[in-house]
Amino acid sequence: MPTKETLRNFLHELLVEYGETSDFSDDTSLVISGMLDSLAVLRIVVFLEQEFGLDLSDQGFDQNDFDSVTSIMRMIEGVDPVR
Repeated sequence: MPTKETLRNFLHELLVEYGETSDFSDDTSLVISGMLDSLAVLRIVVFLEQEFGLDLSDQGFDQNDFDSVTSIMRMIEGVDPVR
């Protein structure tokens, strides 16, 4: 099962690439706030699929699902792993 720490580490690296070096909480808005863009969301999807073996192909893509650590964890808890 995905760990929050692994996700946070990935998001931290992504934010640094986007020039964001300040700390963020689990509830910090990442996408809606403009810290990350739609290309970053695609990178998050690929990361989740590769790192945790999730299949997000049937998942509707709502930017709110990818806006914070909390929302990402909530969203992926309901996704079945690829078999």
